[in-house]
Parts: sequence; C-alpha cells; structure tokens
Amino acid sequence: MERIVLASSNPSDLVADFFCGSGTSPLMAARHGRQFLACDSTWRACHMTRSRLCEQGSLFTFQRDAQSIIPELNAPFAVDLLADTLRLVDPPELDYWEVDPAWDGNTFHSAMQARRPIRNGNIPLEIKLPALPANACVRAVTVDGQQIQLHV
Repeated sequence: MERIVLASSNPSDLVADFFCGSGTSPLMAARHGRQFLACDSTWRACHMTRSRLCEQGSLFTFQRDAQSIIPELNAPFAVDLLADTLRLVDPPELDYWEVDPAWDGNTFHSAMQARRPIRNGNIPLEIKLPALPANACVRAVTVDGQQIQLHV
C-alpha cells in the first residue's frame, strides 16, 4: 500500500479509501504527508483505523453517520479533571481512549489519545491537557470493542 500511495499521489494530495478495513491506506497517506479520507461500514474497521492512526500520532477527525450503529455502554467509570490533567477513575479494561476538549455534540475531534501498548503494559489513565477544557468529552473503547462516551 505504501508503494501505491507514493506512486499515485503527491504530498498534500487527498487519498481516499472507502473500504479501509484495518486502515493501511490512511496510515500510509498520513505517514507520507497526504491528506486522507477513510470510510468503512463496520465499527471494528473504524476502531482499528483510529487506533493505528493514534499510534502513529496522526491528526484526524472521526465522524459517523447518525444512523450507524456503534456498540455503547453507559459510562462505568468516572473522570477527574485536575488543573491540566484528565484522569480516568476505575475504568474497565480499555484498549483505547481519547478526549475532545471542545465537544460540540456533533463532530468528535480527537485531540489527545491514550492507547494500550502492543506488547505489554497498562494503558495510561491520565492525559495532560494544553488548557482547561470548555466542554470535554471522553470516548473509550474496551478490549472487547464496546464504546463508552462520557461528557466531562
């Protein structure tokens, strides 16, 4: 996929993959300075793509059709907001979590993320914030793929 992206686009071009699966196309596009649009109809594919982009440190916006189904749980944990840190309190076993510090109730802008290490170790339960959030929203994904959303 890397060779395809490099051979068929230039830096700052838009690379689109409407069946992105595990996210290799957007990952390669981001890695090589291309903008990207990635879509998939399954929640699992979108989550995997999002996780891989976060691991690489790419900036992106995650949007979904209002009619798409994402498995959700009621928030089974609390969030502490300290001066410049957001901390999860007693969360379930998480694979990934992210923060939108200015949640508008419509489009989630993932500004900061924490991801479970690939080999071993625990997921970080704190994220440093650049400023006190105005209307923060936390999204977390458990190891079994359920999504939790909590307004702070």
